[in-house]
Amino acid sequence: MRCPFLRETQVKYCQTASIKKMITHMASDTVHERCSSIDFVQCPFFKQQSKDHSDQKCCPYLQDSMMQYCGASSVTKYVPYSESSIIRCGNDAHRYCELYLSFASPENNEIDKEAVVDGIYLPTNLSYSANHMWLDQTEEGNCHIGVDAFLTQAIRHIDALNYVTVKGTAHPTLVLTVNGVDLQLIFPIPIEITGTNSYLRSNVQKIISHPYSSGWLFEGKIHEQNSIEQSTSHPTHLLKDKDAVKWMRQEVRHLDEFIHSQIIPRHTGEQQVMMNGGTVHPEFLAQLSKQEALNIFNEFFSPFARWRVNA
Repeated sequence: MRCPFLRETQVKYCQTASIKKMITHMASDTVHERCSSIDFVQCPFFKQQSKDHSDQKCCPYLQDSMMQYCGASSVTKYVPYSESSIIRCGNDAHRYCELYLSFASPENNEIDKEAVVDGIYLPTNLSYSANHMWLDQTEEGNCHIGVDAFLTQAIRHIDALNYVTVKGTAHPTLVLTVNGVDLQLIFPIPIEITGTNSYLRSNVQKIISHPYSSGWLFEGKIHEQNSIEQSTSHPTHLLKDKDAVKWMRQEVRHLDEFIHSQIIPRHTGEQQVMMNGGTVHPEFLAQLSKQEALNIFNEFFSPFARWRVNA
């Protein structure tokens, strides 16, 4: 499905001009236009050419082409019509465009919120890895990758973002700096990475506020041999739909248990504290030492995070 803001128009431009200026084609303009009349012979650019085309009724160097452009952008940038299938606007990837998100749904930029698990949004149309990263794959093999709301609720604030892999076929890898601690995130399935979300460098907190839309991290292609349908064994197995909801409930419960059994005793003189059945406070990570934060990360968000899914 193409972007609803993608527009088409016929443009013309001079093939010999040093600067290619594209002008939207309008039939009514040709009457007063030198290029489309016999007056083209007076054009200085035409006079520089060695070939004689003075017997023609319009300039032979006048080019006409079909172009596409974004109707939501304040700056018009033309893209050849033949390239529409390879740009984001021409397929489902437009759903992650900043302009599309700001215009299509200004009040709520998340996509397909179909489930809520203890306050954590979990779009069930996405696939999830053990270390809380998500994958959105289209039928054409195009994909986007990000982190889920479980991770963003645990982190709450990100100091810096650094992409480790930016192009080529590889495991999408990045480093998030949180409270001075560098946390490496690696997606378990290698993809052909075609780009990263460069907008996050100026507003890294979008990962926290919009993890499933404008906070996406990587875009690329998944080839047939690496498709999620074939990735059914550890460690590349991804969860979706009801399995993802069940897994997320287990993760929320496990985090609460981990905090009460592994973290709180160190702050209470090794005394156990009775669990109250509630969820962990959103700002808990900021209260932990560097080693405690790393323990949390290794348990839930490490590339080697084990699967906690019942058979």
